[in-house]
Amino acid sequence: MNYAGILAGGIGSRMESSVPKQFLKIADIPIIVRTLRTFISSPDIDKVILAMNPQWMEYCLDMLKEYDVDASQIIIISGGETRFLSMVNIVDACIKDLGGNATEEDFLCIHDCARPFVSQRIIEDNFKMVKEYDMVTTSLPTIDTVLIAENGKESTCVPERSTIFCDQGPQTFNVKEFKEIQEKLTQAETDAYMEAGRMYLEKGFHVGIVEGDRMNFKITTEFDMVFAELLMQNQNK
Repeated sequence: MNYAGILAGGIGSRMESSVPKQFLKIADIPIIVRTLRTFISSPDIDKVILAMNPQWMEYCLDMLKEYDVDASQIIIISGGETRFLSMVNIVDACIKDLGGNATEEDFLCIHDCARPFVSQRIIEDNFKMVKEYDMVTTSLPTIDTVLIAENGKESTCVPERSTIFCDQGPQTFNVKEFKEIQEKLTQAETDAYMEAGRMYLEKGFHVGIVEGDRMNFKITTEFDMVFAELLMQNQNK
């Protein structure tokens, strides 16, 4: 079984909006609707698990009805206190949906709801490459020179640019293996992790890189919303 896990628990504090950013509209379509439609329409996905703040679940359900989103294969669950714990909740929901018995053939593709322009090519490549690695993450080579400033003020290192990648997501892994690793984490490790890649690397596993896409950017600020609107206007010309 192939699952998509959508992280939609953010409150959009940097957007200064009355609703979380995943409910804001780009060209009259809410971000959450755009993201869900992409994964629902993917031939590689069997079910979608949406993790979000319980206070916004009813609002979300009404929105999905308003925009005719097929919710028959969507499972909505509560997110965790952190991004990583929301991932854990999604993994647990997958295992529950599988009757408590995840196997080596059950995979999960985790994606941030705030990246609504993820392509079908990226999703397909994730599920292809995860058969070769313990997990895969979607990243792009940086086009900028990167500086290391350990104190945040003074540059102490300039890494070789060809070895630096900017992580985007989604990330894909085997449900059973993730759970086995996660159950052995200390509380300090659980608190420190934001995403799955670092956990897999620190535990000695192999992480493959799926080529990302510059269109797969994250909606974080007002600038991102303006840029996304301009992109949609250009596509509709």
